[in-house]
Amino acid sequence: MNSSKNQRERMVRICKLYYLENYTQSQIAKVVGISRSQISRLLNEARRQGLVEIKIHENIISTSELEKLVKKKFNLVNVIIAESISGNYLNDISNVASDFLANYIEDGMIIGISWGRTLARTIDGIITSKRLRNTLFLPLLGGVGQMKYEFQMNTLVEKISNAFNASSFYLHAPAFFEDQKALEIMLKDGSIQIVTELWEKLDMAIVGIGEPISLSNAFKPVFSPDFLSMLLKQSAVGDIAARFFTEEGKPCDLGKYSKHILGITLEQLKNVPQVIGIAGGNEKISAIRAAIKGKFINSLVTDILTARELVKEGSKE
Repeated sequence: MNSSKNQRERMVRICKLYYLENYTQSQIAKVVGISRSQISRLLNEARRQGLVEIKIHENIISTSELEKLVKKKFNLVNVIIAESISGNYLNDISNVASDFLANYIEDGMIIGISWGRTLARTIDGIITSKRLRNTLFLPLLGGVGQMKYEFQMNTLVEKISNAFNASSFYLHAPAFFEDQKALEIMLKDGSIQIVTELWEKLDMAIVGIGEPISLSNAFKPVFSPDFLSMLLKQSAVGDIAARFFTEEGKPCDLGKYSKHILGITLEQLKNVPQVIGIAGGNEKISAIRAAIKGKFINSLVTDILTARELVKEGSKE
């Protein structure tokens, strides 16, 4: 009896190593201390006894079909989906986003850039021989103190303009001000006005999408507790360029704080012909869906798991 129990436990261990941890049969043989041929026989025996079931899900659609499905369901202009290759969805998304933008951006465009980790990696990964000397890149909001470079607008704008040998404008000003008067004074500066006026003339915006405020560490060092509390009470599910929105795709009511932010508004963003959102991950599903619902983006670059969840959630409506 004990011999039979030990054999079963050994088969379970071998199956876990082979099917769950992706060990080769040779590697398992070294770990368990038996020959490779014995490993093969035990794997077959485990399947015969029903310890392992292998199912082929024929109804799982391909990446290209999923792209078409998401595009149609949400009425988007472009949908680019990264397959899980590296196991790191940030890398997977940024890799396909870099390739997409390198081919998609055309000469003569005025393009606004926001912030975010995935967007920063995307920009770092753009490799192109294009020389778009009539294209202009500019920030969609000011900078943020001493935070990491993915939140420093001028750095991102400089990198992407250099990648395309294009032109660029910068915002030499913070994104967040202590009060409305300080922002009003800054907006009178000629170099600032040039950029803010161009927000009305954008051909394209490339934006990151932030996770729910309850999960985000990006804003805690720069926003007051009162402001953060206001966002939590309104159940803010995400942001684009520090402009927050609800699950229904409605801009959050920020009260006086809306006059403290140097950045494009969500209403202005809705008027941009092409807004490409680059984001993914389980924690951002509600934010991405709300951004689509609010029409703040009309193109999406994401990962395959996020795309599947978006379709699944969308089917509940």
